Amino acid sequence: MSGTFASSHCSSNSTHYYPAAQEIPKAVYIFACVVSVILSVSSTFGNTMILLALRKCQSLHPPSKALLSSLALTDLFVGLIVLPLFIAYYLMIILEIPSYYCVIAITYGRTSTFIASVSLETITTIAIDRYLAFHLCWRYRELMTFRRVACILIIEWITAAVWSGIWFWSAAINMWTGAVGLFSCYLITSLCYYKIRRGLRRHFAEMRRNVYSCESTTDFSVAQYKKSVNSMLWIYGLLIVCYMPHLTSLVIILVTGLSNSSRFALHFSGIAVFVNSSLNPLLYCWKMKEIKQIVLANINVLRNFVM
Repeated sequence: MSGTFASSHCSSNSTHYYPAAQEIPKAVYIFACVVSVILSVSSTFGNTMILLALRKCQSLHPPSKALLSSLALTDLFVGLIVLPLFIAYYLMIILEIPSYYCVIAITYGRTSTFIASVSLETITTIAIDRYLAFHLCWRYRELMTFRRVACILIIEWITAAVWSGIWFWSAAINMWTGAVGLFSCYLITSLCYYKIRRGLRRHFAEMRRNVYSCESTTDFSVAQYKKSVNSMLWIYGLLIVCYMPHLTSLVIILVTGLSNSSRFALHFSGIAVFVNSSLNPLLYCWKMKEIKQIVLANINVLRNFVM
């Protein structure tokens, strides 16, 4: 890599600064690499099983299946691409190879932010989808077709790639627009689930008073819908918990500026984000009975093949 590129993107003003990384004990990096290897294997295996199960799942509406597949795909890429890059990034510090540190650090940084932004966009789209499913009732299936959802997902992946690439032009713009987008996604998602909760309460109150409701005239199942919303809320809640350390580090850097400790906290907190990709498959199996049955059947087939 040229000296000009390294000086502009891996300088003391960047989150990728080799001298600052050397100040952290190597034992910390070794521990992070061991944990990352475990997360990489579990995330790759778990999300592969989920993607195979989603293909066979019959109970999910095709647009909902597409949204969950997109989310599982981002988690699979975490195990296949992001975590190996993260391990290589830390190995450059452990083995003291500064010549490749910058290029691997930047590759890891841009890839991880791209995958994370797609994941967050998908979570937000799922919340909007659940909101429309309740408020549109029977018109929902006419509006949310598989083709439209597929187009939305393609746009989200392209948008995330463009946003991640903006970093090469201006790291500051990339960080601030990312913070605004992050806040917007959380706000929209939280607002959608709040509206859904209020709508369900009003719906059950109307049912008790025998007032007209969409369930009384269509095949819209409130019980099944409530179960699906509950599953998506668990996924959203897990994402918030896993992303919170990283978000806290990002806010500290935006407010106080870069320091060696905040720079390390930003990267090391990424491990908590990676945990999300390994736990999501377990959450799908716990909250979705058909997915669990298909996954267990596939594991039995794999076990019999190996044995």
